[in-house]
Amino acid sequence: MVLEIATIVLKPGNADAFISVMPDAFPFVESTPGYVRHELHRGVESPDTFTLLIWWETLEAHTVTFRESDRFPAWRAVWGHLMESASIVHVTQVY
Repeated sequence: MVLEIATIVLKPGNADAFISVMPDAFPFVESTPGYVRHELHRGVESPDTFTLLIWWETLEAHTVTFRESDRFPAWRAVWGHLMESASIVHVTQVY
């Protein structure tokens, strides 16, 4: 299993809009073969910064099945316009 950890920094003042559109975005991830679960956390000291955790069965599920599919641009189209800068993504092995 792998864990994707993404830091998402939004344009100032867009946190509420981001929270409101995420229910429309998550089905693109949740319907991907190899998806396990996710959590979305909002920064307390930096309320326009979110940490997204997504567990995948394999690295291939994250990279090929999701990132290289039509799901990824559709997912990003829902909320990407709210970002200040590109998200920082790390993927780590979970034992």
